[in-house]
Amino acid sequence: MIKTFIIAFLTLLFTTSARATGWSHQWINAGDSCRESQIWFVKLLSLQKIVSRAFVDAASNGRIQIYANGYNVTTSVLSPYHDTDKTLGSLHCEVTPFITDTICHLKVWYSPFLADYPDRQLSLTIYGTYTDGTTFAFACDDSWSWTSVDATTSINTTETETIAPIDMSLLYTDLPMPQLLPVAINHTRDAISHFEPQYIRHIHQCQLVDSTATSLTYLAPRPFKGWTRVTMRGMRRGVTVSIDGLNYICSGNTDEQACRRFTIQRDKKQTVKILSTSGISKSNIMSVEAIEIW
Repeated sequence: MIKTFIIAFLTLLFTTSARATGWSHQWINAGDSCRESQIWFVKLLSLQKIVSRAFVDAASNGRIQIYANGYNVTTSVLSPYHDTDKTLGSLHCEVTPFITDTICHLKVWYSPFLADYPDRQLSLTIYGTYTDGTTFAFACDDSWSWTSVDATTSINTTETETIAPIDMSLLYTDLPMPQLLPVAINHTRDAISHFEPQYIRHIHQCQLVDSTATSLTYLAPRPFKGWTRVTMRGMRRGVTVSIDGLNYICSGNTDEQACRRFTIQRDKKQTVKILSTSGISKSNIMSVEAIEIW
C-alpha cells in the first residue's frame, strides 16, 4: 500500500514538474530605455558542428523580426500579434537554409506592443540537430546584447523612422554593432499563445488624384487594410514625410522607400495621404503601393 502511494506521489510530482517546465520562460530585456523605442537584440552563436535542421521559437511582448545570418526568417508580418491581441504571443520558424557553417548571427528587431508585460521583451530558443544526429538547443541569456534603433512605435499605432535606422550591412558581417549594451534576465511562468500568421496578400499601384504644395493624395483600386509603401526620389536629408501613421525622416539618398514595419492602419481605406510641411511634389514620388495584409 505504501509502495503504491509512493509511486503515485512521484508520478504526480513528475507530471506537475513537467507541466510547470512547459510554462517556464527565460526573458531578456533592455529595461525602461525602450518603452516606445525599437531596438535590436543580437547574439553571435558558435555551433559545435554543421547543422542538419534548425528552428527558432520566440515569444515577446512586442512585434519582432528575426534575422539569421542576415536573412529575415520571419515569414509572416506583424508577428506575433494581431492588433486586438492582449496576451503574450509566440512564433515558430525554420532557419535551416540560412545556417551554412558553424557560425550563426542572430539578430531580433523588436518593437513594443503589449504595455502590460514590460519585462518580457524576448524569450528565444534556437534548436535542432547536427548532421551526425546529435541535438542542440540554445536559449537567450545574459550573453546576448542590445542596441538602439533610430525608430519608435507609439501606443496610438504610429511609427517614426529616422534617417537610416540601421546599417543593414551589419546583418551580414561579423563586425560589432555600435553601442552594444548588456541585457537583463528574468524568469516567469506564462501561458503563451501561438501566433496565427498574417501575410502580405496583394500589392496594388495607387494613382494620384490631388496635390497641393505640401500634400499628395493617391487612390488605391479598392479599400485595403495594411501598409502603404512609397518610393521617393530627390528628397532633402532631414525632411519629414507623413504617410498615414508613418513619420519618415528622409536620408537624402537618390532613391528611398518609406513603409511601416510593426504597425498597421486600424480600418480599411482607399485614399492615401502623403504630407510634408517642407513641401512635396509628384516628381518626388516614384510609386505608391497599397499592401493588403490579413
